[in-house]
Amino acid sequence: MTPEQKLAALFAAEAPPRRDCAFEARVAERVARRHAWAAVGALLPWLLVSGVVLWALHPLLESLAREAAVIIPPVAFVLAVTAVATGTALWLTGALQRRVTVAATPK
Repeated sequence: MTPEQKLAALFAAEAPPRRDCAFEARVAERVARRHAWAAVGALLPWLLVSGVVLWALHPLLESLAREAAVIIPPVAFVLAVTAVATGTALWLTGALQRRVTVAATPK
């Protein structure tokens, strides 16, 4: 037998391996878990930096929050009234209605 024939006989005698779906699922789960932990690890420096920045800006943010608490309710009321008025105007003019155009077909 030639080496090619021996190799062909070896490949013909060996059945292809069956797929093990449980093994593939476990491997996929481990890969996904590793990627998730890598993503969490990549976010830790950003979390640390943002925590330090917010800690440093805490006095300024606290004073701004006190001042903004007086301004926010009137502004929110004006925006809500404007949104309701705009919606009502569009509804009354028919701009919000669906328009269906039917092409005339010759008979």
